[in-house]
Amino acid sequence: MSTNLDLGVGGVRAQLGDHICGLYTGEAQRDQIVIPFLTAGLASGDKCICVVDGIDPAKIVMSLDSHVDASKFTATNQLEVIRASDVYLRSGSFSADEVIGSWKAAMADVMYDGRFDVVRAVETWSRRDVVPDMDELLMLESEMNRYLPLYPQVIVCLYDIDRFGASIVVNLLRTHPRVLMGGTLVDNPYFRTPDELLIEQERTGTAAAQEMEKAAEWYFDATTGTT
Repeated sequence: MSTNLDLGVGGVRAQLGDHICGLYTGEAQRDQIVIPFLTAGLASGDKCICVVDGIDPAKIVMSLDSHVDASKFTATNQLEVIRASDVYLRSGSFSADEVIGSWKAAMADVMYDGRFDVVRAVETWSRRDVVPDMDELLMLESEMNRYLPLYPQVIVCLYDIDRFGASIVVNLLRTHPRVLMGGTLVDNPYFRTPDELLIEQERTGTAAAQEMEKAAEWYFDATTGTT
Protein backbone atom coordinates (compact mmCIF):
# COMPACT_ATOMS: atom_id res chain seq x y z
CA MET A 1 0.00 0.00 0.00
CA SER A 2 1.46 3.33 -1.07
CA THR A 3 1.47 6.13 1.47
CA ASN A 4 1.74 8.71 -1.32
CA LEU A 5 -1.65 9.50 -2.86
CA ASP A 6 -2.71 11.48 -5.92
CA LEU A 7 -5.44 13.84 -4.73
CA GLY A 8 -6.63 14.34 -8.31
CA VAL A 9 -6.34 18.11 -7.93
CA GLY A 10 -3.65 19.74 -10.07
CA GLY A 11 -1.18 16.91 -9.57
CA VAL A 12 -1.15 17.40 -5.80
CA ARG A 13 0.00 14.39 -3.80
CA ALA A 14 -0.76 13.75 -0.14
CA GLN A 15 0.39 11.37 2.55
CA LEU A 16 -1.68 8.98 4.61
CA GLY A 17 -2.73 10.76 7.77
CA ASP A 18 -2.92 14.17 6.13
CA HIS A 19 -5.49 16.59 7.51
CA ILE A 20 -5.87 19.19 4.78
CA CYS A 21 -7.74 22.50 4.74
CA GLY A 22 -8.95 24.30 1.65
CA LEU A 23 -11.05 27.40 1.08
CA TYR A 24 -13.53 27.90 -1.73
CA THR A 25 -16.13 30.39 -2.88
CA GLY A 26 -19.38 28.99 -4.29
CA GLU A 27 -20.38 25.63 -5.70
CA ALA A 28 -18.20 25.78 -8.83
CA GLN A 29 -14.96 26.13 -6.83
CA ARG A 30 -16.11 23.47 -4.40
CA ASP A 31 -16.73 20.99 -7.20
CA GLN A 32 -13.35 21.76 -8.78
CA ILE A 33 -11.85 20.05 -5.75
CA VAL A 34 -14.50 17.55 -4.67
CA ILE A 35 -15.17 15.86 -8.02
CA PRO A 36 -11.51 15.25 -9.03
CA PHE A 37 -10.69 14.16 -5.46
CA LEU A 38 -13.42 11.52 -5.46
CA THR A 39 -12.71 10.46 -9.04
CA ALA A 40 -9.04 9.82 -8.23
CA GLY A 41 -9.94 7.91 -5.09
CA LEU A 42 -12.46 5.66 -6.81
CA ALA A 43 -10.00 4.95 -9.63
CA SER A 44 -7.42 3.91 -7.02
CA GLY A 45 -9.84 1.50 -5.36
CA ASP A 46 -10.09 3.54 -2.16
CA LYS A 47 -13.11 3.97 0.06
CA CYS A 48 -14.46 7.48 -0.60
CA ILE A 49 -16.64 9.46 1.79
CA CYS A 50 -18.05 12.86 0.90
CA VAL A 51 -19.98 14.92 3.45
CA VAL A 52 -21.83 17.81 1.81
CA ASP A 53 -23.41 20.86 3.41
CA GLY A 54 -26.03 22.82 1.51
CA ILE A 55 -26.44 20.49 -1.48
CA ASP A 56 -28.36 17.31 -2.19
CA PRO A 57 -25.90 14.36 -2.18
CA ALA A 58 -27.56 13.11 -5.37
CA LYS A 59 -26.20 16.16 -7.22
CA ILE A 60 -22.64 15.22 -6.33
CA VAL A 61 -23.27 11.68 -7.58
CA MET A 62 -24.70 13.09 -10.82
CA SER A 63 -21.64 15.31 -11.30
CA LEU A 64 -19.40 12.29 -10.78
CA ASP A 65 -21.29 10.34 -13.44
CA SER A 66 -19.56 12.30 -16.20
CA HIS A 67 -16.23 10.90 -14.96
CA VAL A 68 -17.00 7.46 -13.51
CA ASP A 69 -19.93 5.10 -13.10
CA ALA A 70 -20.88 6.65 -9.78
CA SER A 71 -24.00 4.50 -9.36
CA LYS A 72 -21.87 1.37 -9.47
CA PHE A 73 -19.60 2.70 -6.74
CA THR A 74 -22.50 3.74 -4.50
CA ALA A 75 -24.11 0.33 -5.00
CA THR A 76 -20.94 -1.43 -3.77
CA ASN A 77 -20.58 1.11 -0.93
CA GLN A 78 -17.15 2.19 -2.15
CA LEU A 79 -18.63 5.68 -2.46
CA GLU A 80 -20.75 7.35 0.22
CA VAL A 81 -22.08 10.86 -0.25
CA ILE A 82 -23.77 11.98 2.94
CA ARG A 83 -25.72 15.06 3.96
CA ALA A 84 -23.81 17.00 6.64
CA SER A 85 -26.77 17.14 9.02
CA ASP A 86 -26.92 13.33 9.03
CA VAL A 87 -23.34 13.20 10.29
CA TYR A 88 -23.04 16.27 12.50
CA LEU A 89 -26.51 16.63 14.00
CA ARG A 90 -27.41 13.07 14.94
CA SER A 91 -28.26 14.10 18.49
CA GLY A 92 -29.91 17.32 17.37
CA SER A 93 -26.98 19.62 18.14
CA PHE A 94 -23.38 19.90 16.99
CA SER A 95 -20.91 18.18 19.30
CA ALA A 96 -17.22 17.68 18.51
CA ASP A 97 -17.02 14.59 20.73
CA GLU A 98 -19.99 12.95 19.03
CA VAL A 99 -18.70 13.69 15.53
CA ILE A 100 -15.28 12.24 16.30
CA GLY A 101 -16.89 9.18 17.84
CA SER A 102 -18.98 8.68 14.70
CA TRP A 103 -15.93 9.04 12.45
CA LYS A 104 -13.95 6.53 14.49
CA ALA A 105 -16.80 4.04 14.27
CA ALA A 106 -17.13 4.57 10.52
CA MET A 107 -13.40 4.03 9.95
CA ALA A 108 -13.40 0.92 12.13
CA ASP A 109 -16.25 -0.47 10.03
CA VAL A 110 -14.32 0.19 6.81
CA MET A 111 -11.22 -1.55 8.12
CA TYR A 112 -13.27 -4.49 9.41
CA ASP A 113 -14.92 -4.80 5.99
CA GLY A 114 -11.49 -5.56 4.56
CA ARG A 115 -12.13 -4.45 0.98
CA PHE A 116 -10.35 -1.11 1.18
CA ASP A 117 -6.83 -0.25 2.25
CA VAL A 118 -7.28 3.53 2.21
CA VAL A 119 -10.09 5.93 3.09
CA ARG A 120 -10.37 9.33 1.40
CA ALA A 121 -12.84 11.74 2.93
CA VAL A 122 -13.84 15.25 1.93
CA GLU A 123 -16.08 17.51 4.01
CA THR A 124 -17.66 20.71 2.73
CA TRP A 125 -18.69 23.42 5.19
CA SER A 126 -21.03 26.17 4.02
CA ARG A 127 -23.11 26.98 7.13
CA ARG A 128 -26.32 26.00 5.35
CA ASP A 129 -27.55 22.62 6.63
CA VAL A 130 -25.25 22.81 9.67
CA VAL A 131 -24.36 26.01 11.56
CA PRO A 132 -21.82 24.83 14.13
CA ASP A 133 -20.79 26.62 17.27
CA MET A 134 -17.35 28.02 16.41
CA ASP A 135 -15.71 26.79 19.61
CA GLU A 136 -17.02 23.27 19.01
CA LEU A 137 -15.86 23.42 15.40
CA LEU A 138 -12.37 24.48 16.47
CA MET A 139 -12.30 21.61 18.95
CA LEU A 140 -13.43 19.14 16.28
CA GLU A 141 -10.77 20.18 13.77
CA SER A 142 -8.07 20.14 16.43
CA GLU A 143 -8.98 16.80 17.99
CA MET A 144 -9.19 15.17 14.57
CA ASN A 145 -5.40 15.37 14.53
CA ARG A 146 -5.24 12.87 17.40
CA TYR A 147 -7.48 10.43 15.58
CA LEU A 148 -6.20 10.62 12.00
CA PRO A 149 -3.06 8.51 12.53
CA LEU A 150 -5.15 5.62 13.82
CA TYR A 151 -6.29 4.61 10.33
CA PRO A 152 -4.92 4.83 6.75
CA GLN A 153 -6.86 7.89 5.71
CA VAL A 154 -6.71 11.36 4.21
CA ILE A 155 -9.28 14.04 5.05
CA VAL A 156 -9.82 17.30 3.15
CA CYS A 157 -11.90 19.96 4.92
CA LEU A 158 -13.33 22.59 2.57
CA TYR A 159 -14.77 25.86 3.86
CA ASP A 160 -16.87 28.35 1.90
CA ILE A 161 -15.06 31.57 2.83
CA ASP A 162 -18.02 33.69 1.70
CA ARG A 163 -20.23 31.97 4.25
CA PHE A 164 -17.75 31.82 7.15
CA GLY A 165 -15.85 35.04 6.58
CA ALA A 166 -12.13 35.70 6.64
CA SER A 167 -12.05 35.61 10.43
CA ILE A 168 -12.08 31.80 10.40
CA VAL A 169 -8.78 31.56 8.51
CA VAL A 170 -6.57 31.78 11.61
CA ASN A 171 -8.46 29.00 13.38
CA LEU A 172 -8.19 26.80 10.29
CA LEU A 173 -4.45 27.40 10.18
CA ARG A 174 -4.13 26.46 13.84
CA THR A 175 -5.91 23.14 13.32
CA HIS A 176 -4.73 21.84 9.91
CA PRO A 177 -1.13 20.73 9.32
CA ARG A 178 -1.41 21.21 5.56
CA VAL A 179 -3.28 23.74 3.42
CA LEU A 180 -4.45 23.39 -0.17
CA MET A 181 -3.71 26.65 -1.98
CA GLY A 182 -4.68 26.61 -5.64
CA GLY A 183 -2.78 23.68 -7.10
CA THR A 184 -0.27 23.40 -4.25
CA LEU A 185 -0.30 21.56 -0.94
CA VAL A 186 1.60 23.67 1.60
CA ASP A 187 2.97 22.71 5.01
CA ASN A 188 1.44 25.10 7.50
CA PRO A 189 3.92 26.71 9.94
CA TYR A 190 1.07 27.93 12.16
CA PHE A 191 -0.42 24.51 12.87
CA ARG A 192 -0.73 23.63 16.55
CA THR A 193 -1.15 20.15 17.98
CA PRO A 194 -4.26 19.70 20.14
CA ASP A 195 -2.18 20.06 23.30
CA GLU A 196 -0.37 23.13 21.99
CA LEU A 197 -3.66 24.69 20.99
CA LEU A 198 -5.09 24.24 24.48
CA ILE A 199 -2.09 26.05 25.94
CA GLU A 200 -2.26 28.76 23.30
CA GLN A 201 -5.93 29.41 23.95
CA GLU A 202 -5.05 30.34 27.53
CA ARG A 203 -2.77 33.10 26.31
CA THR A 204 -4.19 36.56 26.03
CA GLY A 205 -2.91 40.02 25.30
CA THR A 206 -0.58 41.52 22.74
CA ALA A 207 1.63 38.49 22.09
CA ALA A 208 -1.30 36.22 21.25
CA ALA A 209 -2.88 38.86 19.01
CA GLN A 210 0.40 39.37 17.16
CA GLU A 211 0.80 35.64 16.57
CA MET A 212 -2.68 35.42 15.09
CA GLU A 213 -1.99 38.43 12.90
CA LYS A 214 1.19 36.78 11.62
CA ALA A 215 -0.77 33.67 10.69
CA ALA A 216 -3.32 35.70 8.75
CA GLU A 217 -0.56 37.61 6.96
CA TRP A 218 1.23 34.38 6.05
CA TYR A 219 -1.92 32.96 4.51
CA PHE A 220 -2.63 36.16 2.57
CA ASP A 221 0.94 36.31 1.24
CA ALA A 222 0.91 32.63 0.28
CA THR A 223 -2.38 32.88 -1.61
CA THR A 224 -1.64 36.15 -3.38
CA GLY A 225 2.00 35.56 -4.18
CA THR A 226 3.11 38.55 -2.11
CA THR A 227 6.76 38.44 -1.04
